[in-house]
Amino acid sequence: MYQLKPGAQALIIGSRTDRGRINIGKAVELFGLCQPGERFVNPVTGVVTQLPLEANYPLWLVTGDVVAFDGREGYAFVRSEYLMPLDNPSVSLTDEKQVVV
Repeated sequence: MYQLKPGAQALIIGSRTDRGRINIGKAVELFGLCQPGERFVNPVTGVVTQLPLEANYPLWLVTGDVVAFDGREGYAFVRSEYLMPLDNPSVSLTDEKQVVV
């Protein structure tokens, strides 16, 4: 099974919030999986940000043509289950021949 990982491409396929629904169907790059209470430098704004301790689950910080919950453009926070990987895992030459035949 393919795992989400930083630097990979993914498609946003859902949202729990009304604000996040504007991003459904958009392709994004995964920057990092942020744990509640974790501090990190936002790659778009350059500002140190902290995911609130009250967050019940980790969220992916994604970048691209998306809008954050506060209306800022260029990044958003997305739950793992709402991301579909777009990068294909490497396929061996044997597997490719089997698909073509």
